[in-house]
Amino acid sequence: MSARPWRRSPEDFAADIEQAIGWMVRHMGDASERSVWSRAQPGEVGSKIPKTPPSEPEPLKDVLRDMQKIIEPGLVRWDAPGWMAWFPSNSHPDAMLGDLLASVAAQQGMLWTSSPACTELETRMLEWLRTAMGLPVCFAEGGLGGGVIQDTASSAVLACMIAARDRATQSRATREGGSACGGLVAYASEQSHSSVLKATGICGIGRDNLRLVPTDDEFRMDADSLSEMMKRDMAAGRQPCFCVATVGTTGCGAIDPVAAIAEVCRSHGAWLHVDAAWAGTAALSSRHRNTIVAGASEADSWTFNPHKWMGASFDCSCLWLADSRPLIDAMSIEPEYLRNAATDGGDVIDYRDWHIQLGRRFRAMKLWVLLRRTGVSALANMVDFHVSLAKTIEQHLGAHPKLELAAPRSLSLLCIRHVDGDAATQQLLDAVNADDRFAVTHCTLDGRLVMRVAIGALSTELADVETFSEYLLAAM
Repeated sequence: MSARPWRRSPEDFAADIEQAIGWMVRHMGDASERSVWSRAQPGEVGSKIPKTPPSEPEPLKDVLRDMQKIIEPGLVRWDAPGWMAWFPSNSHPDAMLGDLLASVAAQQGMLWTSSPACTELETRMLEWLRTAMGLPVCFAEGGLGGGVIQDTASSAVLACMIAARDRATQSRATREGGSACGGLVAYASEQSHSSVLKATGICGIGRDNLRLVPTDDEFRMDADSLSEMMKRDMAAGRQPCFCVATVGTTGCGAIDPVAAIAEVCRSHGAWLHVDAAWAGTAALSSRHRNTIVAGASEADSWTFNPHKWMGASFDCSCLWLADSRPLIDAMSIEPEYLRNAATDGGDVIDYRDWHIQLGRRFRAMKLWVLLRRTGVSALANMVDFHVSLAKTIEQHLGAHPKLELAAPRSLSLLCIRHVDGDAATQQLLDAVNADDRFAVTHCTLDGRLVMRVAIGALSTELADVETFSEYLLAAM
């Protein structure tokens, strides 16, 4: 045994990788052969794992054996062709490879000086995506704005809300605490993501000061209602601070009228943040780009998650700002132990000042490998293909008198309900999820239960959606 048993030689690592690849390849290849939902019961996986760790090393073959026996039964197959639940969270093989390369490179990208490669590759990957998606030049590198990788869109909205809070209070909220937030108000549509409500509580604006703006008959934020709410708040001595417009709401994929919302925000001095976490990937396709980025040039910040539809493996969320200074001012702290000549010179980006955490993973590597190995054209074709699959389901179900769309199809997302009411819709949901081939989730729209069918798994083919449609119709 080595005198330094915590170490692994490159040769040992290569041998381990060779073993692990066997499990990886098998796992990737059997996505259509296993139940999409895990059928494990609460506590079942944990009961098979010892309560104390081993004191001596165990061979990798034993770990892989337990991976198959203990862990696999508790895995939900987000990669299955029948995965239509929530939204996709794709891990493209090229992104997996990038993640592995990043782990081996072993970088911590808090400062430029802690990893020039991590910092500058990230800056360039945000610029690659900005140009590929047609986002406005106000978000480009080298100007007042720019981009940064967050872990999730939830962190992005929190970081931007803190920046908006400090901009509205001239940084008093950061210096003095809660009392300085008195009177600040945030706004989002009734269909907005739960992370907006969570962020108001964390940053001190307060959950009671989040206004949920009514939506129109297609569940898009009503800009006139937003204007009236901001006017009422200002008349009452409150200050509109932050507004979230959503491009592709979680429930039904509604796309808020960003340009009209931006005009209201501008007239009341509120920060406009655009959440395109799921739908943003569709901007890679010229067929959908104008819809997705409409109004983006009027926003203060804009975010989407490559780890969803695009396949960049969880976690990876891209955030752009038209002016990064409010965010940096809110997040920057300069302890002596982080001081260095590059930072003091002012010619580099230190991404630690662009979000809440200090330490940062080398997330840009998987974007670099994915974009180079797969290419923007292929990703755009994937978007178009998935949208076409959703249209196929829509056509199949449209002929049935007992099924209806609860909202217009949005890209590759369908919201379906039974005309006989919630109990009948629930029976359909239960029937679909009881079949090992499929997974769907639900939401409520106008107070009624809806089945969400979100196409986007990398492995889904036309035959899969045909089978799904046939099964759903047979379950009626």
